[in-house]
Amino acid sequence: MTKNTTPKIGPVVVPKASDILAEQLREHIITGRLAQGSFLPTERQLVTDSGLSRTSVRDALRVLESEGLITTKVGRSGGSMITLPGRDAAARSVEQFVRTHGIRLDALLKCRVAIEPTLAELAALNRTDAQLAEMEALHVEFSSSAGDVRRYKDVNLDWHLAVARASGNEPLIAFIEAISNPIRDAMDYNHVTTPELRQTAIAAHSKILEAIRAKDAKAAYRRMQGHVGGYYDIAVGEGGSGQDERKAGSSRS
Repeated sequence: MTKNTTPKIGPVVVPKASDILAEQLREHIITGRLAQGSFLPTERQLVTDSGLSRTSVRDALRVLESEGLITTKVGRSGGSMITLPGRDAAARSVEQFVRTHGIRLDALLKCRVAIEPTLAELAALNRTDAQLAEMEALHVEFSSSAGDVRRYKDVNLDWHLAVARASGNEPLIAFIEAISNPIRDAMDYNHVTTPELRQTAIAAHSKILEAIRAKDAKAAYRRMQGHVGGYYDIAVGEGGSGQDERKAGSSRS
């Protein structure tokens, strides 16, 4: 004989009304039914259409504004205008994740090894003359910075970001922008570089730039791979301190 058992019912979580409205509006924005530059209905109209309180409508709008999907202007001619988030918003979000979750430095450096060769390859294929001129100008500055560690690491970062931007791949650019500052802030450059190693890096940049200038994608990939892979080995691998446990959220300037 089968014994009857009463199934256990877990807690029921009911979404907030403001979150439901925010989701509906978000979907309209993402799918393009509400175009960039257009305005949402007024608060009063949203209250009437949704049947929600003014407080719930305002809470929904605050959520969308925090996500970069609208910009709210006050005043007689104001309102909530659709403003799609740019690459900087994505980079900011990833950087906040890195800094607040104690991501290990060696994990970030491994991301560079995985991504930057592809960025160099794409830069060789897609760069414009203006982007090439920017990379070359930064390389001249980089070459003269070997005696000043602070300037050296700042220009080094600028050059790598210029290569990334020349790739034309927006998601990868956003990601490398997001992790570059935490890496620079967490690294003790006196630990990972000597005058000899700085000259080696300058020579590596020169060879990568040569490939990008010639639009030789394979050479750009291979040379960047050797450059960032060698840096990884020095920083946290064979030539460094093993598995570097420093966190990207702690600045070392």
